[in-house]
Parts: sequence; structure tokens; C-alpha cells
Amino acid sequence: MKKILVLTDHTDNADHAAAVAVPLCAKLNANILLFNTFISQPVLSEFGGAPYAVERMIWVDESKRKIIYLKENLEKLCAEVPHGAHRPSISCQREEGSLQYQLEFLLERRDIELIVMGARSGTTMEHLLIGSDTNMVINETNRPILIVPESADLREIKKVTIACDFDEGDLHAVHYLTKLGRLFNFHLEILHVSLWGHDDTREIEMRNKFSNRVKRYRYPDISYQNISGKELPARLNRHCEENRSDLLVLVHDQHSFLNRVFKGSHTSEQLKHQQIPMMVIPAGMKDR
Repeated sequence: MKKILVLTDHTDNADHAAAVAVPLCAKLNANILLFNTFISQPVLSEFGGAPYAVERMIWVDESKRKIIYLKENLEKLCAEVPHGAHRPSISCQREEGSLQYQLEFLLERRDIELIVMGARSGTTMEHLLIGSDTNMVINETNRPILIVPESADLREIKKVTIACDFDEGDLHAVHYLTKLGRLFNFHLEILHVSLWGHDDTREIEMRNKFSNRVKRYRYPDISYQNISGKELPARLNRHCEENRSDLLVLVHDQHSFLNRVFKGSHTSEQLKHQQIPMMVIPAGMKDR
């Protein structure tokens, strides 16, 4: 059965993101895999002798207790899932080593549908831009990543906005979202993002070609919008707030136009009030 991989570091934000995964699992007919990594750091004892691992001696038991406690809390939430809906099971896994190293092995599994993680601090977009763990996960994964701010509630998703540039990676992402849309019954807004000086004629041609290909997915509830100009991350933020989007989706390609836009030097400041949950879909992701 499919699994949602929940990355936890035992912070409040991570616990909240794990709780958000429960209703998602009910809709996706998936189970939860809680995953935590740790790194032992040998130090010398004050009494002399061979080095020992601080992690093993001091907080390994506490870390195990926390992940078991989180599992027990999630199981209570699972028990509240309505009868007739899928009630996810929960498993835990802890491994020694860096998250990057362990993620490579986890993603070799064919049953990981989605990765969920909490935004450690600030806004979700700031977390995306400057969070080292988040950037590593995005660069290494071949599965969608959901970044959840502490205030987010995704029990009901009515509207999803995907920011795109009408390229091939965007098309794969839209296809994935139409599959989710049939489960969650949300409206899908395809938002074209462009800078000043973009050729309007070329944009219309790209949109028509893109929309004709999207029609093949036979998803009934899609609309198209566009934003352009300077300070695009802030404009996108305001657009999502004004249009009451429940989820913002970006397509990740290190060489894409959108990646250059969102790595701008002023992006962090522009988005300091942004709190919408965000999904990042790898441009080369294959359907499963």
C-alpha cells in the first residue's frame, strides 16, 4: 500500500505537519511512515577512556520516546476518521546518518506517494528558499513534497494554485494534480508567471498549446490566470490570498524560469507574511 513519508525532527511544526498527513492519507488510501534521522558524535568522557556517543548516552531514549508519543497521538486522530474511509496505519523508522544519505534509500521504495514536512520557522516560502534540509530534500527527491506551516489546516482543500511557465515539467505536474483533484474535489487554477517584457503573442500561443494538452486529462474544474511584472513572489503571495487558495504548487527544476524568479535576492522579505501550505513537484517526476 502507498505511504506518506513524514519527516520529523520532533519540533511543534513537525508534529503539526504529521497531523495534517492523517486526513491526506484517508483520501489517498495511504499509510504513514514517520521518519527521523540522528547523528552520533563521539566525545571523550571526563573520566578518560574511549570516546562514547553523546546521542546514545544522553538523548537516544528521549528521541525514541518522542516518536512513539507522536505515533500514539496520530493513532488517536486516525481513530476519528469516519467509518467507511481509509484509516491509515502508522509505522516508525529511525536511522543513524544524514537525512540526505537516508533519503536516497527511502526513495528507492516504490510505495512512497508523498513527502510531508513542517516549515521550521518563518513562512513556507522562506523555508523553501533558505531552509537547508528543505532544499536538500527538494533537490534529492523524485516525489512531491508538501511543506506545512504551523497554522495550516488541510482537512478540506477547495482550491489549488499551480504557478507555471507552460513547459513540459508543468504539464506532468498538472496531470498529477488532476489525479489528486478527483479525490479531493478541488478547483485547479493554472497561473502563468512571467516577467515584464514577455511577448504577449507568444504567451497566448503557449497557453493555447498547453491548455489543449491539459484537456486530455478530462478534469472538469480548471481555470487559467496570469501574473507578470516585478516582485513576482510577493505578487503570487497576494494572488493566493485574494483568491483564497488552500495550496500553492511549484514545479522544481534547477534550471527553470520559476526557479530563477523565486531565488531572487529580495524574495524572503517580500514573502514574510506568506503562510499558505506549499507543494513542490519535481519536473521529471514519473506517475506511479
